[in-house]
Amino acid sequence: MNIMHIQVDLRQNAALTTMVAAIALWSGAGIPAHSQKLMSFDAPNASTAPYAGTEAAAINIWGAITGDVQDSDGGVHGFVRSPNGGYVEFDAPGANPSPGANCLYFAGGTCPQAINDLGVIAGFEGDASGVFHGFVRGADGKITTFDAPGAVVATLPMSINLWGTITGYSIDGGGTGHGFVRKSDGTITTFDDSEGGTGSGLGTYPASINDEGAIVGVVANPTGFNRSFVRGPEGKIANFDPPGATTSSIGTANVLINDLGIVAGTVFQGTLDIDYGFEGAPGGRVLVFETQRAGTGSFEGTNVNAMNILGTTAGYVTDSNEENHTFVRYANGNAVVFDVPGQMAVPGSFFGSAAYGINASGVVAGRWHDANTVLHAFVWVP
Repeated sequence: MNIMHIQVDLRQNAALTTMVAAIALWSGAGIPAHSQKLMSFDAPNASTAPYAGTEAAAINIWGAITGDVQDSDGGVHGFVRSPNGGYVEFDAPGANPSPGANCLYFAGGTCPQAINDLGVIAGFEGDASGVFHGFVRGADGKITTFDAPGAVVATLPMSINLWGTITGYSIDGGGTGHGFVRKSDGTITTFDDSEGGTGSGLGTYPASINDEGAIVGVVANPTGFNRSFVRGPEGKIANFDPPGATTSSIGTANVLINDLGIVAGTVFQGTLDIDYGFEGAPGGRVLVFETQRAGTGSFEGTNVNAMNILGTTAGYVTDSNEENHTFVRYANGNAVVFDVPGQMAVPGSFFGSAAYGINASGVVAGRWHDANTVLHAFVWVP
């Protein structure tokens, strides 16, 4: 069974909102190329086999990066990279010691997905029988595994907030996705969007939680169309579609929310399902955008994977040759598109580089494939 990583208008202090908006406008205003710093890195003992290597998944305010590494023996381990370049590798209890493929392919092992500003990590691990379980790793290194009620195939944490509250989704025996929220005391609440279908790849798929406890994600309805949803801290769910979503067969993906209640993600448009980024307020003004080098063919365009409190988004753009490039887009619309030196450049591959995390300072973490399809991680400092 394929496990699809499908990935509120909150009341805020007006002065804070104005201040953050001003910082956002300033932060994207003409960053000189010479001031940007791009560094590639590999976790210790990373494999150099095709499609193996190092994947960065998330970065916190201090610059700590988490992700996974596949070693030369086929083992997949979680890692934390400190801002000074030190590494700690770890394995969740029960993880398959040698799944043979990394977390990008849901083969097993230990797969971190998110890190908060206190250094707490959330993710999932795949055991030797092919079942996935959630885990949380404290800043002290203690790891706790858990399963959401009703989970049969998988429990997949996607996001963690400052208070240690985790959201993600579980998959039942029929392949339907169900949302969950886990508090730091271990209490788990499951939830379903009423528009969700039942069956493989259908249901409710949370992807992001903010410090207020608002959760966003997508719901796959009975036809397989993905609508965006926002679940307020009190548990009420509302659905929305970014402009143009209903012209495609897919809808939306990778929906995110920051601490100001701004949402962002990817929206597909038209019969070709061209990819666009979107950002705005659910129930309010939502802007759809493309970045430089975006192609206009099927599944080409702009894909959002991360957003910070300033509304800066990051991800990748697929060009007309079906090659991927990293982008960072500021709230004022300015954008930077770049390649990691040595990244794979093969038309039709849909490979290259992509951002997967961005912190409040605008520092980006991501991953890239080289010419031999080996995976490496990178960090980009504006």
